[in-house]
Amino acid sequence: MLDSMRPEPRLPLAIRTTLLVLSTVAAGLALLNLTPLIDRYTFARLFDLNAEATLATWFSATLLLGIAALAGLGASDARLAGEDRTHRRTWVVISLVFVLLAADETASLHELVGEKASRFLDIAALPSLYVWVIVVAPVALLVAVWMARWFARTLGTRTRSGRRVLLALGLWVLVPALEALDPSLDGPQTLVVLEESLEMAGEILMISGLAGYLQGRPLGALLDRAAAQAREAAGSKSVRGASPQSRSRS
Repeated sequence: MLDSMRPEPRLPLAIRTTLLVLSTVAAGLALLNLTPLIDRYTFARLFDLNAEATLATWFSATLLLGIAALAGLGASDARLAGEDRTHRRTWVVISLVFVLLAADETASLHELVGEKASRFLDIAALPSLYVWVIVVAPVALLVAVWMARWFARTLGTRTRSGRRVLLALGLWVLVPALEALDPSLDGPQTLVVLEESLEMAGEILMISGLAGYLQGRPLGALLDRAAAQAREAAGSKSVRGASPQSRSRS
């Protein structure tokens, strides 16, 4: 467990730069979808946040896979720290959840569930794709509450990492609520952009929170030592490579 009173180490420059790039891409996608450019075929085909099989979908799925990878590293860190098996398995389950979410982002599994449920329930008043909000959202909410409680205990509620992860979960919970405001699935573009922006912001916050947590853990220290050793080895190699040149000039 992370001591919530202990100051967290600052994220390495490479990670902070990566987070800045991801945030810039997400903001760019949102802004582009609010301009007339999104009405052009090529821009819509590549960047429409309300369409499937686009670069925007790929970007979001990649973020989710990044979260899954960090959760997997959390399981490895738990082993290094000597945490119990239940703790390690919880990290693995969380990793698998985000792998499933990444698959859903690209294959629209929740909409498939909505279509099947619509035929089973025979709800003619609502579009079949909208039924997922009624069927899947309650399950997703339960999973989010379970994750929030577990992360609050594991990362702490007074740490930057813990607050970012909990905020990410809160943003994701808002998405089905916003979709419930649009049963026709043909609402204003602003609402669509808001929904997708909340998803991407939550994904980046989750990556930031988990990376910050791992940075202050045994795995983070191990990776830091490995990186330092790699830099020392590279420096020694460059010095040895420069020595013959120095002798030849002399």
